[in-house]
Amino acid sequence: MRRTKIALKDIYKLLGTILKEKRSRKRGRPKVYSEILILSLFLYQILKGLSYREVLEEASWVFSSLPFLSTYHYRIKRLSKKLLQKVIFLIFKRIFKNYSNLRVWIVDGTGYSYNDIYPIKFFRGMVVRNIKSHVRVVVVMILISDGRRVIVAASSGGPYASEVKLLVDALKFIKKVNIGGVLVADKCYDSTEVMERLIDMGIKPAIKVKQTFRRGIRNPLRRLSDELSKKYYRNRYLIESLFGSLKQKLGSHFRVRDEGIAEKMALGTLVLYNLHILLFFFWTISIIYFALKGSHG
Repeated sequence: MRRTKIALKDIYKLLGTILKEKRSRKRGRPKVYSEILILSLFLYQILKGLSYREVLEEASWVFSSLPFLSTYHYRIKRLSKKLLQKVIFLIFKRIFKNYSNLRVWIVDGTGYSYNDIYPIKFFRGMVVRNIKSHVRVVVVMILISDGRRVIVAASSGGPYASEVKLLVDALKFIKKVNIGGVLVADKCYDSTEVMERLIDMGIKPAIKVKQTFRRGIRNPLRRLSDELSKKYYRNRYLIESLFGSLKQKLGSHFRVRDEGIAEKMALGTLVLYNLHILLFFFWTISIIYFALKGSHG
């Protein structure tokens, strides 16, 4: 992923095609600035690591009408996490139309720091779990037959949020997708509730199962998951490398004080990743189209 390959106008255009805003029926004064514009500014702010004031200054070269600083900050605070989760899944659906032979789903969680107290980029492993000023995000990624990785769904929470609950929340956005495959995860996600949801979606669990020497695995679902994990668990490193790439390009620390905004920014990094994949696909199609047109000409 290259930050220079994504421009503000590209983000705005793509979100405009993905999200179709409906006229609000709520009482009160209608919004002057669309949700698509606010979300585009927010994603560009994350992409470039800008402050609220800086992103509005840069956006003034692209848009003739922009909100005031206080208005923009208020709209970001009111921005729904569900909207970001929805965008992640809608971009995946756009990409998925052009791919087949899905093989492996992979799940894992990671952390992002915020505020200026504990920058997580200097810490690793269990130390991150003991730092209060960070947010957790659980990601459901899919491995496509050509080796490309696409994020399907995600959910974010506070520093000590249950990753199982975050995964269950993320799966709500893909419950209507029945495309098969196997889901790989570590022992952190060893939950019969998660496994039952996966089976209902047509996905087989390959989650590492917690077990002891004295007590074996009794639940048939957990036995199935344990058997499949022996075959597919080696693919789990792919999501770890995805996190590493994202944090290298976009950073692992957000310069904000509010935990809720930090949770949205964590989801925003995933939206940007999927947008980059979508842009790459559009560029590839355009190159092939003009190459074929030139050969026939």
